[in-house]
Amino acid sequence: MTTLTTHRPADITHPAPTEPAKPTGSTRRFLHYTGQSILTQVRDWAFLGFIIVMPTTVYLFFSGIYGDRTTDGSGVDVAAVMMVMMATYGGLGAAMNAGSQIQSERSSGWFRQLMVTALTPAQFVAAKVITAVVVVIPAIGTVFVAGAVRGVRLDAGIWAASLGLIVAALLPMVLFGLVIALWFKPQTATAATTLTMMALAMLGGLWFPLEMMPGPMQTLGRLLPSYWASQVGAWPLVGGDFPVQGVLVLGCWLAVLVAVGGLGYRRAVRTSRR
Repeated sequence: MTTLTTHRPADITHPAPTEPAKPTGSTRRFLHYTGQSILTQVRDWAFLGFIIVMPTTVYLFFSGIYGDRTTDGSGVDVAAVMMVMMATYGGLGAAMNAGSQIQSERSSGWFRQLMVTALTPAQFVAAKVITAVVVVIPAIGTVFVAGAVRGVRLDAGIWAASLGLIVAALLPMVLFGLVIALWFKPQTATAATTLTMMALAMLGGLWFPLEMMPGPMQTLGRLLPSYWASQVGAWPLVGGDFPVQGVLVLGCWLAVLVAVGGLGYRRAVRTSRR
């Protein structure tokens, strides 16, 4: 008699379910600091009123006077072009005031406390940039809403493209605000930021077209990031060739401001630890 041997399949070992990766301590600190920075900024109602109400009011005033005209050649309503210019102006104010929290942190001694944490310089700058973008978007969007109420009619893709391009083009201005806050004393940084923002807005053609200025001022204006931010933002509306020259100018400003900002950060850390 033969005995049949039953072979059982080998036991299959199932791996234990893996838990989702938890953020590291450094990441948690970065997220916490970013969240606190955003909350501090959005609670400043005076600041939000300045960057939202003023550009919107100026836009509605001037568009009521000149908004029924069309630009030469393109046929685009002047109200739409003015909307982009004033939206850029509002975003410029929000972007450059990214350094306002650094001024408060330095004057209160909180900046010194940040230096003893594991927050890296890259995380510190990234938190400030994210905070600025969170404020820049509503500053631009409010003027866009005013434009729509005023009668500007654009496709949804054009609205979105213009908003995104303005935000991207204003990133150098975020770093500009941080550079001023790092290099100037807290007592003078606010005045320096305001004066710089006004100069960039005026010379960059955000208050009135650059073509109305004398020749040397037009040349200067085309070297400024504020001018090209509005030109890049208006491109989806007016069409034509993409302003590649503007991208190059913005890239040069970004590279220079990153270098100057890095030096300013090291200097601020060194002086804060004394």
